[in-house]
Amino acid sequence: MTIPMKLGGLACAVAMGAGMMSPAVAETVLKVGLIDPPAHIDVVASQRVADRVAELTDGEIKMEIYPAAQLGFANDMLSGLKLGTVEMFVGATTWLGTFETDFWISGTLYVFNDQEQARTMHESATFEAMGDRLVENHGIRVLAQNWDRGPRNFISTRPVATIEDLEGLKIRVPPQESWIENFKLAGAAATPIPLSETFTGLQQGIVESTEQASNWLYGNKYHTIANNLTRTNHNYEETGVMISERVFQSLTEDQRNAIVQAIDEVAGWHNEQVAIQIADAEEKMAAEGINIIDVDVQAWKEHFRSNFDTIADIVGYSPELVDELKSQWD
Repeated sequence: MTIPMKLGGLACAVAMGAGMMSPAVAETVLKVGLIDPPAHIDVVASQRVADRVAELTDGEIKMEIYPAAQLGFANDMLSGLKLGTVEMFVGATTWLGTFETDFWISGTLYVFNDQEQARTMHESATFEAMGDRLVENHGIRVLAQNWDRGPRNFISTRPVATIEDLEGLKIRVPPQESWIENFKLAGAAATPIPLSETFTGLQQGIVESTEQASNWLYGNKYHTIANNLTRTNHNYEETGVMISERVFQSLTEDQRNAIVQAIDEVAGWHNEQVAIQIADAEEKMAAEGINIIDVDVQAWKEHFRSNFDTIADIVGYSPELVDELKSQWD
């Protein structure tokens, strides 16, 4: 966290009758890192938060937004949050599973019924308690975890229309155990490679498929090298807005409240825009000749949920979280 000195409109003001210089106003700079491309809704929303925070704090807090992994990839930035060398990170809460295993739950396919239920769970006392453990054990505070990321779908160089088509499919997955085990159990050749290498991996045939929300797939131009989009809606994540606890505690109470307020104000707008961006991306892909395949989502849901207990044991989710989620399945 850098704290330069920012002078007002008059660089030096002489106090009336005293010949004293007015005190300079301290400006606290918070660098906010994301892995998403500049046009992604999380980046745009983060900038809106930054603008609002500047208003609420009269310029005391300046949030600088760094998209496209300029501050490092997700795990690098999260490690920085823990050490206090990175101020803020905006990204999928799933990444937090590196520190608290239960956060990996969002990477388990069809664990949520839909986006609304995923959001409600992330706002629940259960996820709040997970966040409390994160602060206590790792020095990372989640200020909000209710920004929708949209349903994840497959994009592939060969059509994927049925569960059987997953057999042997070389699919890029995040280096997270929940994703890897899901696809291994489905017979796919789960291939954990960095996100930064996914585009060239598809080009070179190292992988045949990857999966993300449709706006992400379109924004990163995967459709230019993989011409099959399969709408499975197999995963619903939420974006978290995270801050180093060391940094958070260094701020005044008013400054902390201003950041939380701005994030909360932007959440509803953000989630509306996600739905708009996804619809727009899929419309554009269809217009550009991409083969769009719709599957029997209920059949896929039942298939993957039949493996949930096995995955829960392998990954190590807490029994209480597993039972709560299963009790809400449609």
